[in-house]
Amino acid sequence: MKDLKGFKILEFSDVQDELEYVHKHGYDSGMYVGFPRFHEHYSMLPGSCTDWTGYPQSGKSELVLELLFNMTDFYGWKHMLFVPDIGKSVEVMIKLIHKETGKTFKKKYPNYIDIKTAFNSCSKLVESFKIIHRTDYKQKLSPLDFWEFATAYKKEHGLNTAVIDSWKDLHHDYSAHGGNYAPYLSYILPIRNEIAERNGLHFHTVIHPKNPIRDKNRKIYPPYPDDIEGGAQWNNSGKSMITVHRENFDSNITDVYFRKIKPESVGRATNTGVSLEFDIARSRYYWLNEDHSRVYAEKEYVAPIFAKPTIQIPDNFYESQREQTTPF
Repeated sequence: MKDLKGFKILEFSDVQDELEYVHKHGYDSGMYVGFPRFHEHYSMLPGSCTDWTGYPQSGKSELVLELLFNMTDFYGWKHMLFVPDIGKSVEVMIKLIHKETGKTFKKKYPNYIDIKTAFNSCSKLVESFKIIHRTDYKQKLSPLDFWEFATAYKKEHGLNTAVIDSWKDLHHDYSAHGGNYAPYLSYILPIRNEIAERNGLHFHTVIHPKNPIRDKNRKIYPPYPDDIEGGAQWNNSGKSMITVHRENFDSNITDVYFRKIKPESVGRATNTGVSLEFDIARSRYYWLNEDHSRVYAEKEYVAPIFAKPTIQIPDNFYESQREQTTPF
């Protein structure tokens, strides 16, 4: 019988160890990301992907950084970031320092940071946030280059997530796909999903939607996955797809829509937005308690049921299960 190169029919021995591990440690959900009202809809699962969309200034990049910061604070996770859409590497670090210290680099505010605190915070943060910055403007970075580099880095140094913000800032070679965007996405996104799954990494991707859809009063509707360029392909191949939306730029309220959530253990989708508020002074999101006090996503507020790492599979587990025929 002819072999199907790169594929095989599943046998019991292929999944025995993983079934035993998940059975022993539980398969309740991914990891709690810091907000109780998120948890029934979304948790961050090793070996999966999250796609984020929203219009400019909606807060999507800020929220992604917040969740990454929480994962480091709660579980010691490490992240690789290629995020030119946020700004220069120093600007990304300034945002992270602000989140960690509650202090700003803007001199006009009373919580202006002193340089010793800034340096101490930066020295700590670079251990967990691996920010990739361009040293040669002529060099191109493709999505596959980035994901494979993150995979190799994990093997040597340990890594939990890898973030692209945004998709437009990478080099996309459409030539092998008739010069067309849709066939290219249909090819590259399943590869991304496979690399994430086989290597226990969580890949985050920020993608901008097309022109906003408005009602007769010019109100902007929160985008859906099919509002992204090539939306059908993103929706078909995506795992978790989240929209971040701000109805009023003069307000600190951010609405988060969980448009598509897979696998089932991660949470569930909803068309109803989940609201958070943003504290500009601290650069942190919060929700209001019943007594209207602010509750931030800090470690002391993580309930044991959420903090339990239900499927924190060891790094070398995926390596031991990987087929020798895989290109990943």
